[in-house]
Amino acid sequence: MNRRVAFPFLTLSEAAVEASAWEISLDGVEWSASGEFLPHWDSATDIRVRRTIRLNFDQAASDLGIPVDQLAFAASVRIGTGQGRLPRLILSRTHRDLRPGDTSWEFDQTIEGRRLSMILDLQTEFLLANAPTEASALSPDHPGDRLWSETIRVRLEGEEPRFPIETVDLAQMLGGGIAGAAPWHLHWSPGDWTRDFHGAVRLYLNAKSSETLQRIEDEDPATIQFLLGDVMSQICERFLADPEAETMMDAAEPGSLGAQAATWLRKAWPGKDASFIRSVLEGRPGVFRSTMLALAEPGVPE
Repeated sequence: MNRRVAFPFLTLSEAAVEASAWEISLDGVEWSASGEFLPHWDSATDIRVRRTIRLNFDQAASDLGIPVDQLAFAASVRIGTGQGRLPRLILSRTHRDLRPGDTSWEFDQTIEGRRLSMILDLQTEFLLANAPTEASALSPDHPGDRLWSETIRVRLEGEEPRFPIETVDLAQMLGGGIAGAAPWHLHWSPGDWTRDFHGAVRLYLNAKSSETLQRIEDEDPATIQFLLGDVMSQICERFLADPEAETMMDAAEPGSLGAQAATWLRKAWPGKDASFIRSVLEGRPGVFRSTMLALAEPGVPE
């Protein structure tokens, strides 16, 4: 799985799942392994993706504490697109039932180039299809329980801001105090706006906030919006407090912390300069925060 989240039930180990690397073809001409960036793509070019996934039912039975003859899974592939940590648009969801004797799936799909934007998001999951009649106390027992998940994101154009995310005990990390009870903590230092965005920001999720962790793992839209809204507000507010904000709005190096703050501010207030946006922050801080929160909503146009 991509994220280290403590589930309330047993899940599939990596030994139970055999998943080939995603392969990508432009207009069906030549196949290549997917990477972080797909060169030579434009909106007139369709993308074809494929992979093979297999499930070792004996290993799965051992992992989940469920007899093999009672195992039934639903494999799922979700394809999305759009810039951001979550896909702005879900293009398709495809499911395939897997049972003993039918344990593999050769997935192959073509995506129209005109429907794609910035990022190609490919998520593969295994879900429990049926509730078992025999199982251990920790076995999954609800149809739809997520047992394994993998997500890859392929950049098609431009630059996507990304930062590391870790799960930690915030009370221990922050040395006590009420901050240790927060659901997350953004670790960063304002001032050096020329730093690479990826290296300047790190988000820590509180390991003791199990409900919040589960919502993030489930990609709950409201939770993701609140989290990203907090990140964007923190960075943009400190950016505007810098005396050089007006200059940096136009001159920040692409990929830097300052450039990302400027990008968010331009999207929130198109056509306005740093001086105007600062006046909103200082005179109407509630409007400023509400604007940033709205900007963080999954589905907001880029």
